[in-house]
Amino acid sequence: RILEVRPEDAPQHQKKIMEVKAIVDKELGFANRISEDPSSGVIDMTSYIYISKKRVVGLLMVKRIQRAYELLSSNQGNDGNDTNSDDNDNHNHSSSISRSLNPSKALLGIHQIWVHNSHRSRGIASKLVTAARDNFIFGMMVPLELVAFS
Repeated sequence: RILEVRPEDAPQHQKKIMEVKAIVDKELGFANRISEDPSSGVIDMTSYIYISKKRVVGLLMVKRIQRAYELLSSNQGNDGNDTNSDDNDNHNHSSSISRSLNPSKALLGIHQIWVHNSHRSRGIASKLVTAARDNFIFGMMVPLELVAFS
């Protein structure tokens, strides 16, 4: 079962999301910022939690965005064109990440996605993303092309 918790929902629902997010952040290795209010990251996001046998086993946090930037592989230039040459075919494998300079339209930004270790490879993450695409904007299923990681 998937539950949706929006920013305008009851404070006790928001509190539960913050508790789950604290566990997820710890498991994913997110750094705690002492100066930051722990609820600040939850206030403007819609959360989807996957519940199995009365336990939360999946979390997806999303927000509305207007644009996204495509990530480029190390052999692409900023314009997105392949700049591969014979010299660096198999020799230069950079671990750097760069993004396109040209934004593309997007509506749904995935901020964080997590599934409990013992429940992975069961399609839970896909079900959470599908639920967000179906329900995030009333009356519209957000096309995959308009979904981005934020």
